[in-house]
Amino acid sequence: MKFFIHEKNPENYAIKKGISDNRLEKHVQDICVQKVNELSQYQMVWVDEDGFLLRPLDPGRLMTKYYLRFDTMKQIMRTPENCSLEDALRVVCFAEEISWIQLRRNEKKLLNEINADKDGRLRFHILENKGKKKKRIQTREEKIFILANDCLTGDPSAHDLSLIQDMNSICSNGYRIAKCMKDYFVYKRNFKGAVNSALLAKSFNQKLWDDSPYLLKQLPGIGMVTAKALHSMGVKSFEALAEADPRKIEIVTGRKYPFGNHIKDSLLSLPPKVDVKLAEIESHTHGKSKLVVTLTRISQSGQSAKRHYADMIIGSEEDNTILFHEKIRVDQFSRYMN
Repeated sequence: MKFFIHEKNPENYAIKKGISDNRLEKHVQDICVQKVNELSQYQMVWVDEDGFLLRPLDPGRLMTKYYLRFDTMKQIMRTPENCSLEDALRVVCFAEEISWIQLRRNEKKLLNEINADKDGRLRFHILENKGKKKKRIQTREEKIFILANDCLTGDPSAHDLSLIQDMNSICSNGYRIAKCMKDYFVYKRNFKGAVNSALLAKSFNQKLWDDSPYLLKQLPGIGMVTAKALHSMGVKSFEALAEADPRKIEIVTGRKYPFGNHIKDSLLSLPPKVDVKLAEIESHTHGKSKLVVTLTRISQSGQSAKRHYADMIIGSEEDNTILFHEKIRVDQFSRYMN
């Protein structure tokens, strides 16, 4: 067996400087055996009894698919079974992918103020042991947790360039990590974990919580200033925007005709609405039932060429088990899908 090691930076390959050539092959073999055993221990790969045959397992495939670090994947696999949205967010905050983010001394005052949250903007806070909001942010992970919560309000308080760069990295990496979490929980048939991870991934992708008052920022042509102006006139949802008067939109936003029409036209970029109905068609004596889920597309696809996908996850909250999962394309399935 031959190994090709980069000579300039041997530390990048776990090779000690000054090691002799005759010890190099054994040293690399030892590293490979150690790492393979660790991967096997965490059920990333299957290894036969002799240690010669390797086969990737689903967790290992997911780690590769989403380009996650091994330590991050281990964090995901250690997540509690009843994984809440906050639990999923904390996995992201401790991820090795964003461990380069540092807590700087000049940031602490602002972070403390954000966590104090006098206006009730944040969904989650850093808490002390007694359940009160922590007054002093002290670690990198706490900073990441606060920045993520601040960003996902849709109207972050942090405007410093370095903090904005940190937030962008948290959201881009968080989106990837949360998607991997969702797929892992689907593999484990963990209903709560899959649903909460899917919600977190969607929130990171749009940089908005699902209940943010600025959901309209998702539409092309609507920034923070326009979203706040629409919010002031009571337009906080896609449905409200569809019913709004284009001329009134122009008055409130201070923009000229035909800006209001363009804003309303941006609704065409949204995926079609889908109605979900659940019906029991058979009931058995041992507590088992047969259900039919019918999806009906109740609006037409817009003019956008973008394909819209969704995860259909059906599960039982009582025993936290996924009963059915399928990835669907909402623009294309037949009118009735049973």
